[in-house]
Amino acid sequence: MSDEDFCRKAVQANALINHPTPVWCPTNMFVGSDAEQVVITFDQGVPVAIDGETVTMLEAVQELNWRVGGSGQPGAATLIAAHRQLEDRTVEPDLLRFKRQVERRWAKLVEDGGWTSPLREALDAFITTSQEHVTGEVRLDLRDRLRPAA
Repeated sequence: MSDEDFCRKAVQANALINHPTPVWCPTNMFVGSDAEQVVITFDQGVPVAIDGETVTMLEAVQELNWRVGGSGQPGAATLIAAHRQLEDRTVEPDLLRFKRQVERRWAKLVEDGGWTSPLREALDAFITTSQEHVTGEVRLDLRDRLRPAA
């Protein structure tokens, strides 16, 4: 499993979890850009462009780390937030409710070391199918991202 594949599956599953070995998930602070907004384009649940520039999954996370700033996994968290917004607008409500249950099970399974389990593969297949119509652009307002927590 490549880092790119893991990242794609984690975003489609809306799961902010760490890879079994440290890879793309940063743990240090990021400065962030002065941009007020960002447009993320998805094709079947996969981010394919940021502000019209074609990106790979890994490039999307890295670019958003820089643009959003903060600590932990700001790029991945931003992708997941954008992905959820698009799913809310493009996935049939009953399917979306069930997918949210599958997301939680997928994340728990992976966190518990079940990456190679047949269940994870079956959940991946369901998630992939659920992403058929998750295509479009999401515009995020970044102005509040650096406001100190209360």
